Amino acid sequence: MHEPEPGKFDFSGILDLAKFVKLADELGLKVMLRPGPYICSEWDFGGFPAWLYNMPGMRLRSLNAPYMERVASYLFRILKEAEPYYCNNGGPIIAVQIENGYASFGNDVRYLTRLKEIVEDSGFKGIIYTSDGDSDTRINAESPEGVWRTLMTGTKLEEGLRIMNEVQPNMPQMISEWWVGQGLRLGKPMRHRDIQSMAKELDAVLSKGAHISCYMFHGGTNFGFMSGALRNPPQFQYTPFVSSYDVDAMLNEAGDITPKYKLFREVFLKYNPGAANFSILPDTSKKAFGKVSFTRFAGLADNLENLSEKTVYSPYTLTMEDLGQAYGFIHYSTHMKPQSFPLPVRIDGLRDRAWLALDGKLLGVFSQNGENPECVLNIPKNGAQLDILVENMGRVNFGLTIEDNRKGITKGLILNKGQQYQNGWTIKSIPLKSLEKIDWKKAEHENLDLRYPAFFSGEIKIDEPCDTYLKISGARGYCWINGFLVGRYESAGPVLTTFVPAPLLKKGENKVEILELENLSDLSAEFVDKPTMVFRQK
Repeated sequence: MHEPEPGKFDFSGILDLAKFVKLADELGLKVMLRPGPYICSEWDFGGFPAWLYNMPGMRLRSLNAPYMERVASYLFRILKEAEPYYCNNGGPIIAVQIENGYASFGNDVRYLTRLKEIVEDSGFKGIIYTSDGDSDTRINAESPEGVWRTLMTGTKLEEGLRIMNEVQPNMPQMISEWWVGQGLRLGKPMRHRDIQSMAKELDAVLSKGAHISCYMFHGGTNFGFMSGALRNPPQFQYTPFVSSYDVDAMLNEAGDITPKYKLFREVFLKYNPGAANFSILPDTSKKAFGKVSFTRFAGLADNLENLSEKTVYSPYTLTMEDLGQAYGFIHYSTHMKPQSFPLPVRIDGLRDRAWLALDGKLLGVFSQNGENPECVLNIPKNGAQLDILVENMGRVNFGLTIEDNRKGITKGLILNKGQQYQNGWTIKSIPLKSLEKIDWKKAEHENLDLRYPAFFSGEIKIDEPCDTYLKISGARGYCWINGFLVGRYESAGPVLTTFVPAPLLKKGENKVEILELENLSDLSAEFVDKPTMVFRQK
């Protein structure tokens, strides 16, 4: 987000790092800055920009020359924003973390040493630290001289700190990421751990003088296309994270108090009794604004020219990254020659979901998890046009497969069970940065002449903006509020409503737009005052 193109930095709006740190300072808070370059956070590609793939010789998270050239440029620019707020300049930034969970990926100590040098060269004279996972092998990974090692873990806190104390006996012990909740994966119910047991663990480590930071203390939203994914074969198939980053945190996605917050607060007060002087703020008010009717619709296939930012011809399929595209959709079109027999075709290297249509008729929908994304074409004597629309559902953000993250059709379309590749493609980049050029049609409640995926649009009048939740009757898709892409919605859960914070709304008319990918059962959506989630106990 801060460097959407090589060398082009953006610190406007929600990306204003200096403003955020300054606000922390005004509130009397100290800052432990974690600029990466890899951050994980269930964020698309772990925070890396997709354009890294276009750098020749690129290898991530190591002392690789092309990678380090981009990392140094990024870090120096980020730290330039932070430098006025360093503790040695009288500011609140007391510590800077280099990398994140690196022991779960590699062991290039020279790489970590170079990151440390970049931070020091920026003028920072405070604490430099690392944060690594909760197994013996990870904790004992080597770190540069003078770097404070801290722990990230969700359970068995005392055991983790015992191991840390063995490898780092003369330093304070800190859990810099205590996972009080976990990222929400598509179709997987939200996990609730026993908060009484968690509170006992918290009390035990604080009684030993250890420090702890809750991750997450405040749940949130990985808005837009920013949610990542997991793919760690053979344990995990490709599974996207949902847009909600509520993660069963102490404060939920809307910033409201939870039972977990109240219980943990009592534990913290034992060791910091002065905090009792601060009152607990009330939850924000929520409002059910009611239904918004979708009065306009538009088929995505009918608006390819309007939505496309780039069209290229290629003898073979290209990826999003090849076209300089980071997120959204990509469309492939080719002419299929007639055959004397039904022709089997298979997408090789699909990332992540594809819609196949022959002369405008949908043949099937396939995903990268499918064992055989194959169908049979009956091609007429004059040939036919094959269209393939591919959705980027989020790049892997954790694990060794993070380098295998290109989107679209990464290899090609295979004909006749491995006999040959199909050549000759017209490829359109559809990043969905804006919906302004869509050719809308009036939506009637009967006989909609469309095929999915399809856009729907409607307006609702609001007297006073307020936090709210949008409930959509579709299967899965994307939602925009007043032109801002809030994120994905999914009937598979675990979050069945989309949190809409008050600042996205305005007094008067508000526009709601969705891209429904499968089927919309009702030409409306509803603003409600409570979230709906799917839970399971653990």
